[in-house]
Amino acid sequence: MIYHKLIALLFSEFRHMTENTFLKKLGTNVSKIRKSKGMTQLDLCVKIEMEDSYLSSIENGRQNPSALTLLKIADGIGCEVLEFFEFTK
Repeated sequence: MIYHKLIALLFSEFRHMTENTFLKKLGTNVSKIRKSKGMTQLDLCVKIEMEDSYLSSIENGRQNPSALTLLKIADGIGCEVLEFFEFTK
């Protein structure tokens, strides 16, 4: 069910964004959610065994993370992957 919602969002909201804008919004959400859980980048990276430079690049919109990477981050933070895609206009 959650994946159906994600696909619906992709086709409706995201199709008008440039790749750069999409990645920046995605990264901003990862960062906001991580911080709302009281985690630093280092806390999360240690927990999920990820290089801090890679997480930083994701959060700054410089990397296009795979679905598995986003799942790993979401599990480490304690949220759903879908939350990363809830962009405000």
